[in-house]
Amino acid sequence: MSEVVYFITEGATEREVGLVLHKRHLLKGAKPKSGLARISREGYEQVVKAIRDQNVLQALEGAPGLGLLLIFDQDQADSPRDRANKLGKDLGLSFNSFIDCEHDNVFWATSKNGLKIVLHVSNVAADGIKNCDFDGYILQLLQGPHKEAIAERIVPGDHDHKELLRKAEKEITKLMRDNGFFWHRNKSWLYAYITAFQFRKSHVWFSAEVVQHAPESELKRVFSSLIDAWDLLIRWETLCRLARV
Repeated sequence: MSEVVYFITEGATEREVGLVLHKRHLLKGAKPKSGLARISREGYEQVVKAIRDQNVLQALEGAPGLGLLLIFDQDQADSPRDRANKLGKDLGLSFNSFIDCEHDNVFWATSKNGLKIVLHVSNVAADGIKNCDFDGYILQLLQGPHKEAIAERIVPGDHDHKELLRKAEKEITKLMRDNGFFWHRNKSWLYAYITAFQFRKSHVWFSAEVVQHAPESELKRVFSSLIDAWDLLIRWETLCRLARV
């Protein structure tokens, strides 16, 4: 029986993309399992409330598994540390930095009875956007060096994927700006791609599709901090240096 890592995400996109990354063996060494019963609406406040209402930390303290991975957006906080402090206060935890982790958006904590917790704060924003969230990683893939190869796999075969990619990245953006409207959230720009590509499902499944078709090397680059967060939880028992801040 394989080891289990429990995970809780702020939104559905993180959850579905995480499952794709696991399927593609980029999150490896354990099987992901949701630590939270499904709720009708997701988002920071709703998920934090559900964690408290469902007594998740207490329930997982006695559950077989390697620990809990939390994935939350930085959103409009000044830094990943500020977001970690906010989440820690809301959940009664004290998040610390891994001294050997190169990423400043990965933190650790333990619950009162020893549940191992790693927090990944999604801290990416596209050009001109101040709000940092998980959708920013998807935009990095769609605007990165392999964007044409990804688009070709998603766009219907009878359409010019290069032209639709240009429309999403440049033309629709220019049309919005010329009319006094600017992208304020990564998700808004993401929907420009969904519209241009004529994708028939929500942004959640579009994001999963993008990750499914991205080259492994590009996924390792874009999701390096998330992969490290997962690996740090897997290797918790072997880590000999944890620094409190």
